[in-house]
Amino acid sequence: MSLTELSYYFRKFLPYFVLFCLIFLIFFFSIKLTLTILEANKTVPTFTNQIFGKVGPPEIPGSSSSAGLKFTLDTIEGTPITATDTAKVFFLPEYNPRFGYVEKIYLMAKGFGFDTEVVKHQLTGKIATFSDQEKTLTIDISNFNFKFDRKVDNSLFTSPDISIPMKTVIENKAIDFLKKIGRYPDELAKGNVDIIYLRQNPINESFVNVEKSLEAQLVEVDFRRPNIDDFDIVTPKFFTSQNYVVMIFQGTDFQIIKSQIAFFEKSEEQIGTYWVKTGEEAWSELNSGLGSVVAGTSGQKNILIKSMKFGYLDPDIYQNYLQPVYIFLGEEDFVGYVPAVKN
Repeated sequence: MSLTELSYYFRKFLPYFVLFCLIFLIFFFSIKLTLTILEANKTVPTFTNQIFGKVGPPEIPGSSSSAGLKFTLDTIEGTPITATDTAKVFFLPEYNPRFGYVEKIYLMAKGFGFDTEVVKHQLTGKIATFSDQEKTLTIDISNFNFKFDRKVDNSLFTSPDISIPMKTVIENKAIDFLKKIGRYPDELAKGNVDIIYLRQNPINESFVNVEKSLEAQLVEVDFRRPNIDDFDIVTPKFFTSQNYVVMIFQGTDFQIIKSQIAFFEKSEEQIGTYWVKTGEEAWSELNSGLGSVVAGTSGQKNILIKSMKFGYLDPDIYQNYLQPVYIFLGEEDFVGYVPAVKN
């Protein structure tokens, strides 16, 4: 074949060759794109480790059933959301009284201002009580959780010496106090701290929230666990924590009015992984009366839900597990919880 003929055939078949290459490339990349999409959408098996067997719902003292309430979902998504397929469940070990607890509770009592030479503890089961004319302290001798209340003369709240310091000062004073009495758990030290301004209601002598420090007579410092896997920690009362210090400041001095630590250490070794209910299942259970209402019904029967979240409930009484819940937030400060672990 001469060069002239070779050139002729080359020019003749070149368009067909180019077309063939284009078709091949389109076909090749189409298959590759399809495989990529299928891989991305492929359901990856999620493994569970249900080491505790069946996990019962959390106990929430003071809550009520969602039965008899009508709920309407008015969230940004417009439909119930599913945050995750599986979630961790943490074991909460139960502790027994340890040797040397008597010395520990007396040091705590001294930190609260008791004259322990005069005031001796009374033991009922695992609860030791110190009490005098103006204050009462109860301590669980197995884990040293405590609750403290002081009787205060109402004239104290009208004193001109009351002065609310900066938030950092308030927080540091509360932390120093808990360290002083030896009950400042490491996990609370890593968590979030909230400052709540309070004022006494003279009618019923209760404390009510106020927005500004200038309006306040007292401050409450709330301590919470750190988030778990980016999920929020919620408490049985939602808006406040069961771990708190309430103080009144007079000049540079302060006085503890109320305080409580109801904290249960979670095991870092005994952790289960459980299937979680879908958002639709949780929403259905709330409407079926299986939810726990912890705040805000105000006598209303029709509740507009504005937000649906997923988080972990930090219990204020001992139970076996720290576990996840679905959180429903509505108008009029409504808060409802639905256990998240599948039945």
